[in-house]
Amino acid sequence: MADETTRARAGSGAKALLAWVAILGLAGVVAWLASERNARTWYLVPDEGRLVVMKGLMLPVGRQAFATDDPALAAAYAPLVPPPGKPLPAERAFEERSLLDQGLFDLLAGWAREEVATGDPARLERGLGYLGRAERLAGISPAQRDELGAIRAESGYHEARRLLERAAAELRDAAEKLRVTAGSRSSRAMDAQLLLKQLEPAVDATLGAIRTAARAEPAAAEQGAGTPPAAGEPAPAAAPAPDHAPAAPPAAAPAGPAAQLPPSGEGR
Repeated sequence: MADETTRARAGSGAKALLAWVAILGLAGVVAWLASERNARTWYLVPDEGRLVVMKGLMLPVGRQAFATDDPALAAAYAPLVPPPGKPLPAERAFEERSLLDQGLFDLLAGWAREEVATGDPARLERGLGYLGRAERLAGISPAQRDELGAIRAESGYHEARRLLERAAAELRDAAEKLRVTAGSRSSRAMDAQLLLKQLEPAVDATLGAIRTAARAEPAAAEQGAGTPPAAGEPAPAAAPAPDHAPAAPPAAAPAGPAAQLPPSGEGR
């Protein structure tokens, strides 16, 4: 009888031990799954005026700022500073890196579009920086890639205008130096006169292009501000034609700068 009682107690003890082992094993599996999920989670966290990319730790809870030895990834996920006066978004969590990339792109594209549209040199430069960051994100969707191309094309116009203005300043400087040389007794006076004749039309054309762009921008802004139906669009489209017609005099204005060529005529 005593032996049977002892065996019964031993059996119940073994069952209890197996139950505890099963419970502990299940708890371990749950903890591992929670840790694995947390390690795959990405975060965008506002921190002291910056937006910081953070990644979950291999623990059920916890995260840290993302760090890597890969220069491309480090540049893509470096802390992000918004444009002046722009509030940071609320904290967000992403279950996959591609979702993080798409969330980051939406922010960067919105900021870049606003900065580029101003045409202001400083803001354009900042917008191009945001575009550069957006281009580093590998997980963006095809639609976002199309949007990125559209914003890049828009920025190309403003970049071209900035290059034109810079080129016009340099061309004017070159023309002035040639004019001084052409009116001097330098052995290069005749060469300067000939080069000046060829350069002045380029100066006039560049300045004319800048003036045309400056006149066209307000008209384009007004056209974009109004949203008439398709039937109303032909009228605004026809309006630039007369606007460009007076642009011909500036093109013909080489007579003005050409009037400054008496030195070249005298030299001849």
